[in-house]
Amino acid sequence: MILEKIHEEGMIPGERGIMSKKGIYFHSPSPFAKEHLFCVYWGAEYLCAPPYQVSRKGLHSYLFFCILSGELHFTYRDHSFTAATGDIVLLDCMYPHHYYTPKQVRFQFFHFDGSITSDYCEYLYQKDGALFRNKSEAALTFQQLLDQLRLPQPDDHRLSALVHTLFGSLAAKIRKPLSPSIQKACLYLETHFQEPVTVEDAARQTALSKYHFSRVFKAETGSSPHEYLSTLRLRRARELVMETTRSIDAIAVECGFSSTSHFIRAFKKDLDFTPAVYRKFFDPSGFQKSP
Repeated sequence: MILEKIHEEGMIPGERGIMSKKGIYFHSPSPFAKEHLFCVYWGAEYLCAPPYQVSRKGLHSYLFFCILSGELHFTYRDHSFTAATGDIVLLDCMYPHHYYTPKQVRFQFFHFDGSITSDYCEYLYQKDGALFRNKSEAALTFQQLLDQLRLPQPDDHRLSALVHTLFGSLAAKIRKPLSPSIQKACLYLETHFQEPVTVEDAARQTALSKYHFSRVFKAETGSSPHEYLSTLRLRRARELVMETTRSIDAIAVECGFSSTSHFIRAFKKDLDFTPAVYRKFFDPSGFQKSP
């Protein structure tokens, strides 16, 4: 009944400006899919020209677009933007939305839902908005999803996996290669993390001031120098806790922590366990640690 209501509210009879289309492919997800997976309801590929436009005040659905050629103009959540070839657009259709084309456009789309969709959609919107530019790698995922959707019996798990792949590709940050100076600083920290090194020590490797270095380091690596150093120390500490019988005090010294208490606080903050509890809880019975 809910699916029929979504179809009824989402479909626009007598749409003008559609020159050709592949689909619409409708799907009724299984009860298991509705409770546990991303659910795709319908999708298609359209070739449109003016006066094509869609306006909705609200719809219990989420909507992905992949622009194959041309442009599609959107108004959504008090913002207007233009999606062009290679762009992806994600809408929470509960918000009023309007889109149209000023010239010929070809795009693919699908309506979907799922238990975590609202949170994922809002996470992406707060992070990057509704428009994701130059995501041509997502075109293959879109095509695979529509190919699956047009089968006589689409596989709910395959559809859900493709939606998750699409979300993941939008959420993941594609970082540029590190600049030579930051590479040098990272290598220095990776080589000397067991020593009492400081941010100033790392900055000296780059000929940058401490404050400018910290800003550049964070921008390029996603972590502050202190966070990067702490991660290196904790990674080594976990290995020593699990693979050796060395004391917690000795591990703290070997990994460069200023004190045992500092090590224990950092370890617990990272893993929710103290080193001693972590060693006891995760140590398989009969496992022989090296000294």
